Amino acid sequence: MVSQRVHSSYERRMCDTAVSGQETVLHLRVQRFWCGNDDCGKRTFAEQVPGLTIRYGRYSVPLRTLLQMIGLALGGRTGARLTHHLAAAVNRMTLIRLIRSLPDPQPSSGPEVLGVDDFALRRGHTYGTILIDITTRRPIDMLPERSSEALATWLNGRPDVQVVCRDRAGCYADGATRGAPQAIQVADRWHMWRNLGDAVERTITKHRTHLRDLPPALAVRAPRCASICSPGGFRSR
Repeated sequence: MVSQRVHSSYERRMCDTAVSGQETVLHLRVQRFWCGNDDCGKRTFAEQVPGLTIRYGRYSVPLRTLLQMIGLALGGRTGARLTHHLAAAVNRMTLIRLIRSLPDPQPSSGPEVLGVDDFALRRGHTYGTILIDITTRRPIDMLPERSSEALATWLNGRPDVQVVCRDRAGCYADGATRGAPQAIQVADRWHMWRNLGDAVERTITKHRTHLRDLPPALAVRAPRCASICSPGGFRSR
C-alpha cells in the first residue's frame, strides 16, 4: 500500500561502480514510512531508489550486476582477484552469495538438441544424469539415477527433442531410442576423442610385444665438412 506517513529518516551508504579507477561510495538520505496495512507484519518500511538500491543491499544495482557477471564468468577466487583491479574489491564468498541470489532460469518446454551425460554423486557408487540444452549451453534438469527408464520417461513428455548428444553408455542409447525415436543420436567431440584415445591405447597394449622387437634406429653419421676457401686465400676444414 502507498503510505505518506513518515516515521523517520536515516543515512544509507552503499558502494557503486568505480569512477576514473577510484572506488565510489554513495551517501543517501532515505525516509522510513509507517505501513498503513493492518494485516502486514512490518510496521515500517524504507524507501528504495528504483534502479539504484534494493532491500538490505550494500551494493548499488549496477555494481551488483557487474559483480554477478564476474562471478558467473570467473568463479570465486579468480573473480575476487579481478575485482581488486576494478576498484570494487570483494572476497570470493561475496561473489558466490551474489550468484546464489540469482533466480533460477525457467526451463523451456523441450530443447531441440539435448546433451545427456552422467555425473558422480559418489564416485564409484552412485551416479546421476545431467541434461543440458546444447543450444544455450545451460543445464535444464538432473535425474537421480543413470538408467534407460529414467531417460525414456523424461523424453516421453518432450517431443521437441530432435538430436540427442550422448556418451557411450548403452542405457542412454536405449533410453533415447525408446523416449525419443524421432531424434538422431550423436556424440560430441570430447567423447569422440575419448573413444579414439581408448582405441589407440588398447591397440598399443595388444601389440606391445611387437614394439619391443623393433630394431634400434641406426645412428646417422654427420657428413664430413667439405673444404672451402676463405676470402683471404687460405684453405680450411
